[in-house]
Amino acid sequence: LGRPRDLQIPRAKQALRWWKRLAPGFSRLPLPWEVVCGLAMLMFSEGQWAEAVAVVASVVFYLRPGELARLLVRSLVPPLASAGPSHVRWTLVMHEQESEFSKPSKTGVFDESLILDLEKHQFLAPVLAKLVAGRPALAPLFDFPQSHLGKVLAASGSRLGMMPVPLLYQLWHSGPSIDFADQGRDWTSIKMRGRWKSDSSLRKYEKGVQVTKQLTALPLDGRSCVVQAVRVLPGVLGDKLRPLTLAAHCR
Repeated sequence: LGRPRDLQIPRAKQALRWWKRLAPGFSRLPLPWEVVCGLAMLMFSEGQWAEAVAVVASVVFYLRPGELARLLVRSLVPPLASAGPSHVRWTLVMHEQESEFSKPSKTGVFDESLILDLEKHQFLAPVLAKLVAGRPALAPLFDFPQSHLGKVLAASGSRLGMMPVPLLYQLWHSGPSIDFADQGRDWTSIKMRGRWKSDSSLRKYEKGVQVTKQLTALPLDGRSCVVQAVRVLPGVLGDKLRPLTLAAHCR
């Protein structure tokens, strides 16, 4: 039969495999863009401006929670309009290869670049400029732990009447699903932006058909709040509007 220690790992793996079949993990459904805006709006109303920006950026750039946490101020590259039309958008650079100790992305790639390219997202341009203004290049872009952002996200979801409350990983899943649902990008563009190597990986996370379902699941007052948030969030994050206009429609 062999020595016990030789059998421990194979048996553990087999047990884990069968356990997963009996109790499969639940799917993290995407959040509609309206809900993303509503969550960010409620965070801003509580004085959590950076947290609100982090939530929106996670969706726009398809960021995993760990990727968001590792971003530095220098990860955001500002436009350089004088260099020509291909340099007029903000760019996010991740997994920079600086030394032999640098870590690649989940798919083994260094120096991944994501452009703030869609017109509907250009309201973020002045917000990103404000986020990095006057800060050291090597400072964390978002100076708070994942656990804090997770708690803030859950609290805002609770105010909207969301059951269950949203999780950080849902933000990453939401970006491709939103872009697919509103035809902002085609399948190939979504796959490239999400850094997925295979179509099967993308199918696992893209659930555009669930976006509307998630919106209708909100209670009436929460739905009213998030629909209005889409209109006013750009002005709020850019310090042009006050978030109090939504107070009567949110819990």
